[in-house]
Amino acid sequence: MRRVQGQIPIIICVILFFIFYPSLLFANGSYKKKLDSSLKSLVSNGSVLVANDKKIIYRFSSNKNLKLIPASVIKIMTALAALHYLGLDFQFSTDFYLGNNDTLLIRGRGDPFLVSETWRIIAKKLKNLKGLPRKFNNISFDNSLFSKKIKIPGVEFSSNPYDASNGALVVNFNTVFLEVGSNGRIFSAEKQTPLTPLALRLGKKLMIGKHRIKIPDGSEILYAGELVKEIFGQEGISFNSSKVNFQTIKSEDVFLYTHFNVNSIKNIISGMMLYSNNFIANQLLLSIGLKRYGAPATLFKGNQALKEYLVKKLKIPLDQFDVEEGSGISRKNRLTSEVVLSLLRAFSDKKYLLNNHKGVYLKTGTLRGVYSMAGYLEENLYFVILLNQKKNNRDKILDLLLSIDSF
Repeated sequence: MRRVQGQIPIIICVILFFIFYPSLLFANGSYKKKLDSSLKSLVSNGSVLVANDKKIIYRFSSNKNLKLIPASVIKIMTALAALHYLGLDFQFSTDFYLGNNDTLLIRGRGDPFLVSETWRIIAKKLKNLKGLPRKFNNISFDNSLFSKKIKIPGVEFSSNPYDASNGALVVNFNTVFLEVGSNGRIFSAEKQTPLTPLALRLGKKLMIGKHRIKIPDGSEILYAGELVKEIFGQEGISFNSSKVNFQTIKSEDVFLYTHFNVNSIKNIISGMMLYSNNFIANQLLLSIGLKRYGAPATLFKGNQALKEYLVKKLKIPLDQFDVEEGSGISRKNRLTSEVVLSLLRAFSDKKYLLNNHKGVYLKTGTLRGVYSMAGYLEENLYFVILLNQKKNNRDKILDLLLSIDSF
């Protein structure tokens, strides 16, 4: 009998397919059974999800529609909204004016990186402006672009310096870094930052060693004034008065200079993610609200802009989330795992701004009894771990997911 060309290889392929297809099905089902079995002992109250661009591949949850506290994983949402509303070309800025009676007026616009080095750059710039006096009568801050009543829920319970107060004009993240010597002498722990009278008083309460501490509520502008005057003085600019005033800039005031932060919005987001900096996250949130709804920036406006972005841009139903602030420190923040998945998909082309752990781009979130993690197992393969329970098993769960050869 004549053999038809190519017939035998086709028959062999068909036979092999029927031999191995059941085992392939079993393998696909077995990893789900294995994961289910393992996760039952690791997840008492939470959700684990794996998905690609098209669908959810695996889900383990004690409640399918459970809204959970995400902690700092919510920073992915804040980053996305910042990129959406502020744009890639956005730069934080600070304005300088000359007011009546040779008063230096400074209008804050929420720049989170007004650190000592930046103030020295500003001092040099002002010193080189022609016709500007080297000795001002006074210094005044214009904080009118941000509300005076900004209170981030959850911050009141934190002593972390990254949870310092937010505002229009913030110096050194509203923190001070001090060193107390063995003889009780107090130093600035940063060579670029002069020791101010307020910092000296705060240092008297500290033990021997180095400490980064928050500026007490209500003393932020006092510290800002002291530090700016110290740095300006080192650069040859002095002031007659030691006081710091508040003054809204008027049309008759003379514009001098706008300082633009050299950090791109991507760099700011990357730093926020790297150090999980709550202060930066909420400065971004307030700036989003300012851009979307106008001055003064408030927490309410920032939250409204976030909600608008989630619903209108990402098409997420309102009943899937509750947003109270942009850092994740509030326990009133709630997200379903599906919301986090939507955030990951939208953030996929910016995932390099996240931390890289075991070759996985991810963001973690931690509060007492809250352990979250979300990111990218590989290209276009996303995972979400939200645990609201006593035991932190997120690393074990990630290892389990990474042990699966193929989802």
